[in-house]
Amino acid sequence: MNGVVFVLVFLNLLLGLGMAEGAEERVHHATKAGTWYPDDPNLLASTLDQLLEQAPAMAQEAGKGIIRTRAILVPHAAYAYSGRVAAAAFKGLKGHFYKRVVVLAPAHTRSFSTLSVPGYSREETPLGEIRLDMEALRGLLEHPIVQSVADAHEQEHSVEMVLPLLQRTLAPGWKLLPILVGDLGDGAGYQQAAESVRSLLDEETLLVVSGDFTHYGEAFHYQPFPNDQQVAERLRQLDMKGVEWILSGNPAGWLTYKNKTGITACAFGPTMLLAHLIGKETTSTLIQYETSGSQSQDFSHSVSYVAARFQGYKPLREVGKKGPVVANGGLPEKEMHLLHQMARRALSLATSRGPTEVSSEAIAEEFAIPERFRKPAGVFVTLKKRDDLRGCIGFIEPIKPLYQAVVENAVNAALRDFRFPPVKKGELADLEVEVSILSPTEPVPSYTAFEVGRHGIVMKKGGRSAVFLPEVAVEQGWSREQTLEQLAMKAGLAPDAWRENAEFELFTSQKYTAPYQR
Repeated sequence: MNGVVFVLVFLNLLLGLGMAEGAEERVHHATKAGTWYPDDPNLLASTLDQLLEQAPAMAQEAGKGIIRTRAILVPHAAYAYSGRVAAAAFKGLKGHFYKRVVVLAPAHTRSFSTLSVPGYSREETPLGEIRLDMEALRGLLEHPIVQSVADAHEQEHSVEMVLPLLQRTLAPGWKLLPILVGDLGDGAGYQQAAESVRSLLDEETLLVVSGDFTHYGEAFHYQPFPNDQQVAERLRQLDMKGVEWILSGNPAGWLTYKNKTGITACAFGPTMLLAHLIGKETTSTLIQYETSGSQSQDFSHSVSYVAARFQGYKPLREVGKKGPVVANGGLPEKEMHLLHQMARRALSLATSRGPTEVSSEAIAEEFAIPERFRKPAGVFVTLKKRDDLRGCIGFIEPIKPLYQAVVENAVNAALRDFRFPPVKKGELADLEVEVSILSPTEPVPSYTAFEVGRHGIVMKKGGRSAVFLPEVAVEQGWSREQTLEQLAMKAGLAPDAWRENAEFELFTSQKYTAPYQR
């Protein structure tokens, strides 16, 4: 790096950090509300709900472990044009919880040759405010390829158009990190940009890639087949070949194709990063494709819209697999009691101060946890109120330290189980709190290995999956066959779907149950 370049990079870093530090009191207000989508919150909510309801239901893709959506590709035009396609990508996220949402989007109002993060700390839409992840934003600014081109974000719609859909689908509690992708030149620039983002994509982060595909017509100065009577089909072929390069994780192929065809896709920059970030454990699925030309029956002016999703148990970056927290012998009762106390403490803080005020590290220090609590474990926390389920959320796989999994899932069970309204502080005295630690799951050749009361069970078939803890069948008084029928229906399958071509995994659990006030 020569001296001039070094000075420019250093100045960009200083300016960017200054903007980030001064951004903490700034709110960015929506600029397209009232034109591209309703500015009335009730009308906007009902519009989005209708789009989501009409979107096709998507089966989960088969894979190892718990299937989770890691990324989606969505369009960003006015909802009257691209809303149906965008909703198709968001529908499968209804009620899902992520701690962070990273949005990669193109810049339409300013030209620059880096990534850019905004100079404000909150976004506001008619549905409310969204806090930015300022810690992650400042960390990004340490990369030479990232700066803050503040005015590029002020009128940019590519981020704004995905925000109400995120607000209407995801469970509350997430923070936003919007990133505009400039013209990064050759493949090396996009690869460097992708590496700056990669460390953010953990198992609790959703990546949203915002972009439209072919802009066709005289107004866009792109008419590669103006006299062709099959414009609709030619556009589909043009777009789908580009989408294939993205879904297969081949950025070099996508770059070559773009240079060869001149395809006018504002999605190009963000999807170049996406193609670099897709991991081997990720399943890519095209969900829906439409053009504005097909909607208006006028292909003299047409924009293409694509929805896709990217799923997998592992995050887009590789995560080392760790062993279980304890051997089959389990934990001593006094340590299970300690975990129960930690769950109660988390519930008290979450319902009185809010989930952002709950720190697993602070609770661990408060209770002076043993070292083994820092090893990973599968954990569920279940809340009951007068014997009725009030919330139940957990991790089947050992993806987090035991103490952290207990604290986080206590909060999630109380506030983020979308089947129930959030638990109020006044309800705590009536709750029974159950902490379950799971053994690693083991595949079995047949459902006949499943023993009611002894095993928890995971069923997978046709891209769908469901799980029951060991105590579920006992509490309901189900036989093995009844349990399997209920499990199949929980997965969205026919009651007898377990009989053929289904895969099963078994596990055991150690649980501790006591009233909240114990």
